[in-house]
Amino acid sequence: MTRNALRPINTRLLQVGLEVFPVYGDEHSGWSMDPIDHANDAPRGHRYDSLDELFFALVNLNCSPEGQA
Repeated sequence: MTRNALRPINTRLLQVGLEVFPVYGDEHSGWSMDPIDHANDAPRGHRYDSLDELFFALVNLNCSPEGQA
C-alpha cells in the first residue's frame, strides 16, 4: 500500500437544483467533493466539518452567476 492510498470512503449524492454532486466523507473525518481530500496525508483543512456546511457551499455556487461565486 502506498503512502497516499485511499481507504474506503462513505459516498453520498447531493442534489442542488438540477445538478447532482457526489460528496465523500462522514461526520468524523469531514466532507469533501474530492475523494483525494481523504488521502492519509491530506490536511483536514481541505474538508468541510459538516454535510450542511458543504451543502450550503454548493447552493451558493449554484445560485451565483457563472464565474462570480
